[in-house]
Amino acid sequence: MKAGANDQNYNMDRAVNTFALVIITIIDMIMFGGYIGDYRKGNIGLVFLLAVIAAVLGSLIANYAVYLRKKDSKAFKNVSLTGYIIVYALCVWGAKNDMVFCIAFPITVLFILYFDYAMIVRGAIAFSVINLADLIYVSFVIRQHHSGAPLNTTSLLIQGACILMYMFVISNTTRISNRNNALKIAGVKAEQEKNTAMLQDVLQVACAVRENSREASSYIEELGRDVDLTTEAMGEIAEGNNNNARNIERQTVMTGNIQSMIEETKRMSDEMLNLSGQSAQAVLSGRESVRNLEENSKRSEEANRQVEAAVQHFIQNVGEVQDIVTQIFSISDQTDLLALNASIESARAGEAGRGFSVVAEEIRKLAEETRVLTEQIGEIVTELKNNADEAIGTVDNVLEASAVEHELIESTHSHFRKIGSSMEGLNRNVQQINGKIEEIMESNNTIVDSIAQISAVSEEVAASTQQTLEKSVETREKAGNAEQLMANLVNTVQAMDKYLE
Repeated sequence: MKAGANDQNYNMDRAVNTFALVIITIIDMIMFGGYIGDYRKGNIGLVFLLAVIAAVLGSLIANYAVYLRKKDSKAFKNVSLTGYIIVYALCVWGAKNDMVFCIAFPITVLFILYFDYAMIVRGAIAFSVINLADLIYVSFVIRQHHSGAPLNTTSLLIQGACILMYMFVISNTTRISNRNNALKIAGVKAEQEKNTAMLQDVLQVACAVRENSREASSYIEELGRDVDLTTEAMGEIAEGNNNNARNIERQTVMTGNIQSMIEETKRMSDEMLNLSGQSAQAVLSGRESVRNLEENSKRSEEANRQVEAAVQHFIQNVGEVQDIVTQIFSISDQTDLLALNASIESARAGEAGRGFSVVAEEIRKLAEETRVLTEQIGEIVTELKNNADEAIGTVDNVLEASAVEHELIESTHSHFRKIGSSMEGLNRNVQQINGKIEEIMESNNTIVDSIAQISAVSEEVAASTQQTLEKSVETREKAGNAEQLMANLVNTVQAMDKYLE
């Protein structure tokens, strides 16, 4: 800004000096030509002509020397004014024209352009002194006008009044103009300082906006990358959630199968309980038969046949019980396998499947307990079968040897007591198995309800994930738009960088 102001002052001073040099040259050439004409007419002498020519040429040479050395020279105005005063004094005092004093007017008006009040005052005083001296010279020395005309007081007063009034007016005009210009310049400077301060604030704001815009642009780029990563992660989450939904659906099917098998096991357990009751009743009948044999030996053969039939029926029931035990073993193995699969699926489900893992572990424990109880039942059934075989042998011995009937009856009575005790234990075990199966059914129902809840939550998560994924895509688009806007803002702010140089 300072360099621009200096250039502006240089151009203004050069323009004023150039204009003043041109006008002075024109005036000097006019005077030079006029005085040569007066010399040819005989109005002036050769000495005066040579003096004027010397003064004019000397003034012009000095003016051009100063101007050409430095076109915006501050000394040019003083040199040109001094030379013109010398030429003006020669013209006023030596000319034969009474109006020659008027040539002071254009040069003084010209020097107003310099806005130098002191110089104008010096010039006004010089021109006034020259004219007053000329008036004294005309009035008291030659006692006539330079043209040779008789003295005319009016002309002398006009000359003196014009010069004095003009010089007074030009001086005060310069003073008032300078003062007004100074006030205007002060106002302009104040406004310029205000504008400069404002421009500095604007430039500082622009710098801050530029830096913040760059940082915001980098943050938006990072946001865009983060949104891309989030979108990708949400896609993976959505895919994983879909896989979980499919796994839950398969688990629901498997749980339904478990429920069916448990119900079948419950039905078989009820049948086994009925068979156990029937076996206990058969034992009671056998014991009654033994007592009848002891009371009535005549009916021993018939009683033995009844015992044989009862034992055969008992062996058949024991075979059915063995089949049921085998089925329970199979169910226990399948339950254990299902519990293992459920534990694996719950581990894959992560935090959401932890509760299901606990239920699966409880199912596995119940299956293990069922296996243990079934093994006990198998041992009891084996023992019952052995007892039944012994009973058959006893009956055969009774039929073959009635002589040892009493002993066989006692032996049979003893065996029936054992069978009764075993059947009571079997009945208790079957009741416990039935209770455990009911507990398994309740637990499985709870698992089914939990899976249904997990499925519902999974569907809600899938919907939320899809919405989040759509929002992520929308956010990425908005981040891209914001990034473009920030780039445009940075480019706009960078356009003000030239004012910071």
